Amino acid sequence: MSPTPTDTSTSSPSSNQTAVVGGLATLVVALITMAAVFKVVHWSPAQTALVTAEAAAVVGLTTALIAHLMPGRPKEPVAVAATFTATVSATLALGSGFGWWSLTEMQTSAVAGVVTAVLGVGGAVLARRHVTAPVTSTTTP
Repeated sequence: MSPTPTDTSTSSPSSNQTAVVGGLATLVVALITMAAVFKVVHWSPAQTALVTAEAAAVVGLTTALIAHLMPGRPKEPVAVAATFTATVSATLALGSGFGWWSLTEMQTSAVAGVVTAVLGVGGAVLARRHVTAPVTSTTTP
């Protein structure tokens, strides 16, 4: 028997997946906090903030991808492009904060700025190809 429109026994897969990702995000932030507070890791407050920002960006990207790839749901190219840009930017900041490369502060800023700008504009152009804005009339007869 197929569910009727008023049947609440089945839930939308997108809400379940979004809830799971949201729960994982909360768990990740809690683990980062516990690791920092109990000195499991030896991070400065700034490094802890960078790790948390990276985790948030990755969770945001994951959520956008789930929403975008969900069958039967509207595509989310703008959300995917924006969260991808945020994830790359957060990763660049994380690498800089943890000294993964040896660039000067000015060089790191230049790389982060150029990469973010290119991804932002490129993502917006690609997303715009898949989104059509509704045309509304602003004049009254």
